[in-house]
Amino acid sequence: MDREQVKKILRFYYITDDKVPHFPPAEQVRIAIEGGATLIQYRNKSFSPNLHLAEAVLIREICKNAGIPLLVNDNIALALQIMADGVHLGQEDAPPAEARKMMGKDAIVGATVSSLEELARTDLTDCDYMGTGPVFPTRTKADAKAVKGLDGFKRIAETAPVPVVAIGGITAETALSCFEHAASGIAVISYISRAQNPAENARKLGKVCHSQV
Repeated sequence: MDREQVKKILRFYYITDDKVPHFPPAEQVRIAIEGGATLIQYRNKSFSPNLHLAEAVLIREICKNAGIPLLVNDNIALALQIMADGVHLGQEDAPPAEARKMMGKDAIVGATVSSLEELARTDLTDCDYMGTGPVFPTRTKADAKAVKGLDGFKRIAETAPVPVVAIGGITAETALSCFEHAASGIAVISYISRAQNPAENARKLGKVCHSQV
């Protein structure tokens, strides 16, 4: 996949939230796609095949029917099992080269890089993109790193050899500023999953993201 195709896919990147009562990830994905999401990541840090495999398969079908790529967070084996389009890997996960070897040349492989220091020691040869943040304060991830701010994000994005997605505390009101600071895309979780009106927020975000294509 060439860089321009990757950038188009990254514009509006939704990551599922498994910690929201009465708002299952599959429904989150439907709403995000209806609002204009261009990429979905299935993220469940407590994933259990007995409890969650059916959910992952359902999300795969929703994405497939909508023509939207699906990535799986951390779990290469699950990505292969449900025939996802790729994976997103953290610094403590398998190396991108392993994902590429297992999933093939057409898979989308992403990695998290949180600082210039991490960037210097991370081999991104087999990555299509990387995610950096938090750009703004966020409460979604308990293990979130220090807030980068827009200027800190820009320094990383302009140094990176691959397109960069901004994540962390992003809203429809701040998304454009991320694009103006070298982001190829923006990723959100709680702006949709924990909103009073998730569908409205998804639509607002989709409008901002696609207005700058």
